[in-house]
Amino acid sequence: MSSLSDYPPRLRASTEHPEVIYTRARGYHAVKGASGALAKHAALTLEDDGNTYAVVEGEPKSLREDVSAVYQGSSGALVVPTGRVFVRLDDDIPAKAHADAFRKLGYVIAQSLPYAPNAAWLEREDGDVAAALRNIGALEKLPRVRNVEPQLLASRAYR
Repeated sequence: MSSLSDYPPRLRASTEHPEVIYTRARGYHAVKGASGALAKHAALTLEDDGNTYAVVEGEPKSLREDVSAVYQGSSGALVVPTGRVFVRLDDDIPAKAHADAFRKLGYVIAQSLPYAPNAAWLEREDGDVAAALRNIGALEKLPRVRNVEPQLLASRAYR
């Protein structure tokens, strides 16, 4: 289990768009699986894959596995990292061919994409979201990796 200080202070949106930066939002934390009063009084509630994330103002009262950092984009929008990381390799390299290299860095393939065999969603074997974010640079250095980006949940933007 990580403390909020274990989360990187800045995140790039992706290898392909290094100019898009998210900064740790001080004074906020997210709680995965939030319900009841916590979700009702949250500054923001996000959903993904059946999980509810409540963005709460202030520091967490206790550190638990379901508590994570919150980041803020240049527009001021708050985003929550899920711990999943998207990786895309050269077109002719299936992501499964890199499974051992990913595992050496502490990641496992959480989801293969049938329509894009050269891409996959990775997760840390230990479930440590902070470590998943801190080690993105190591994934980027693997041979034939073209893009790495953390999964960040945000409010839906309507046009």
